[in-house]
Amino acid sequence: MIKKILLIQFRSDISILPEQRCILKSIKKNKDDLRIINAFDQSIDFSMPEKILKGINRVILGGSGEFCFSHNDNEEKDKQFWQMIERIAPLVKYLLEKDTPTIGICFGHQLLAYNLGVKIINDKKQQETGSFVICLNKAGQSNLLFKGLPQKFIAQLGHKDRLEKLPKNTILLANSKKCSVESFQYKNNIYGVQFHPELTVKDIIFKLKLYPDYSSKEKIENTVKKLKPSPYAIKVMKNFINNPTK
Repeated sequence: MIKKILLIQFRSDISILPEQRCILKSIKKNKDDLRIINAFDQSIDFSMPEKILKGINRVILGGSGEFCFSHNDNEEKDKQFWQMIERIAPLVKYLLEKDTPTIGICFGHQLLAYNLGVKIINDKKQQETGSFVICLNKAGQSNLLFKGLPQKFIAQLGHKDRLEKLPKNTILLANSKKCSVESFQYKNNIYGVQFHPELTVKDIIFKLKLYPDYSSKEKIENTVKKLKPSPYAIKVMKNFINNPTK
């Protein structure tokens, strides 16, 4: 049986399985409904997107706490990252060209924007780690991705990079007090969300402990104390899976 939902992961550490569990929980699907591939898997030929996407009607581009556009830990890791970005480009460009129903989460959001010609930069003023209020603009409030959500809702975030600007020919759907582009839509069926709709407070605590370089130990402890539940954010994933395509 060919699985209908494709999750592309951008991880090589122990966060691989927790991300899979979070995605499955958020979309209310069984593992049999989800096909999973890793962008760092050298055996996958991303130059043949039609083959990879055969039987797929939804694509989820996941996050990546260990890799980022602005900088990586060392030269070897940075080389590995940019080789992956180059290898997966044909698939991402195919998704964009064909308007394949896709949601990019955090790193996936940035990957979509990067392939739409936007630079991804490190910006301490717009970094977000913890629970933050996401604000929908008028376009966001009427968008099916945010159906059933209030104009302001809490989501879990953990990012150091941001989009330098809104990608050309996209629609801004949401922002926050710190981040100017929390969500955008491209064409009819492609979405980027800088926040993590799939994560709960428990999940974000795990990520904070796994990636301590996102903040100092003292700041992480303070962040954990300030975390808030995000019951509405998870609806974004269900909406993405269940909404009709255009």
